[in-house]
Amino acid sequence: MPLRLLLVRSIAAIFLATLALSTLLVFWRTYEKVEMDMSAALAAGQRAVANAADESDGITQPSWRLEHIVANFNGDRNVRATLQRADDSQLHSILTPPAHTVPPFLFNILAGPPHVATVDLPAALKSAGALRLETDAHNDVAGLWDDAKNLLFLLAIFASTCLLVLYFMLGRALRPLEELTHGFARIGNGDYRARVPIFTPRELAKLSAGFNDMAVRLTEMEYRNHRLHEQLETVQEEERIELARNLHDDVSPLLFSVDVDAMTIRELAQTKDYPAIVERAHAVRGAVAEMKRNVKAILGQLRPSGLHALGLASAIDNLVSYWKTRRPEIAYKINTPDRTWGPRVDGALYSIVRESLNNAVKHSRPSRIEISIEELYASGFLVARVTDDGAGFDANNASGGFGLIGMKERAVLLGGTLTVENRRDGPGVVVTARLPLPGEEEAEFVQGIAAQ
Repeated sequence: MPLRLLLVRSIAAIFLATLALSTLLVFWRTYEKVEMDMSAALAAGQRAVANAADESDGITQPSWRLEHIVANFNGDRNVRATLQRADDSQLHSILTPPAHTVPPFLFNILAGPPHVATVDLPAALKSAGALRLETDAHNDVAGLWDDAKNLLFLLAIFASTCLLVLYFMLGRALRPLEELTHGFARIGNGDYRARVPIFTPRELAKLSAGFNDMAVRLTEMEYRNHRLHEQLETVQEEERIELARNLHDDVSPLLFSVDVDAMTIRELAQTKDYPAIVERAHAVRGAVAEMKRNVKAILGQLRPSGLHALGLASAIDNLVSYWKTRRPEIAYKINTPDRTWGPRVDGALYSIVRESLNNAVKHSRPSRIEISIEELYASGFLVARVTDDGAGFDANNASGGFGLIGMKERAVLLGGTLTVENRRDGPGVVVTARLPLPGEEEAEFVQGIAAQ
């Protein structure tokens, strides 16, 4: 059920309860007033009969006098006079008929039993019969019921008007929630362009502003994820090209040499030149051993197994060993502590060092590369640097490729920064990554896991 209808239904229930209590109160007050009016009317009738009876001394026709007293009650609203004659015949006064008809059940509730009184007549009139007074509340109940109907009708009109006005006011007040609900539905369906207007109430203004900020951040995250996806595809393509090149340059020649040696061994076997066969077999073993080393180096480049098994320092050593076999003219210096800072930090450091090393070897033509990782406890940061003495970095013409973007985003995800700039003490580039040090408890836990 919509919130607006739920609120209106709750308020309508309160109005109905109030109306029911008001009706009960009106009935009770009406009953008390009818009882009071009937008692007063009966007392007034008794006084009127007593006054008329006091004037009956010396009357020779008491029957006519009693009939005259009964006739005086004709047209009365509340009291009926009844003369019980000596011959058991009765004479009743005529009441004024009520202006409105009252339902019998309602009359029984509001009127109660009639008040009856037998008048004590003087001795001169007793011989003519007995006089009885009886109240009739139809006129009073009809008048009071008419007033009560008008009051209840006004209350019903007032309650209905209030509910109608409240329904439209709640619709206007809850419209911001409907806008927010629609906005959240669009966000849930992946439409991060959803925005809501800033509403007037301060609380709703904060809520709508927070929603818009969330939508902006989700839009930025979607763009960043899209860019990371493109980067991942580019990196995968580069890795496939690099793998194909390495297999072609390092493995294919060895396979060709093994094939040639195998054919030579078959020819030598026909001539039974066993010393030459042994020599060729040793050559095949050497080629296979070289292929194993090359394949191991390629696998280490694709999947740094040492990162999780032996730690970050060993993984970086394997990475440098891979490049030493391909670029032996470059001197490498490594200064990394033999410890771990957790999978996330170690993985980020390894990726940054690998990308920086790849860029330096491929683009800068260096003669020396230095890799260092240092803990700065005073500032609470972990600093990794990759420095080369190559051609340098042209910041004006830099395209900001996916490799550089990926390194920066890895650092930012861990709350750190990454800078790439030319060296101030000579030619070359220095890549500096500053990552927050893990807390003491986290560091002890990671070291314990690494020790196990």
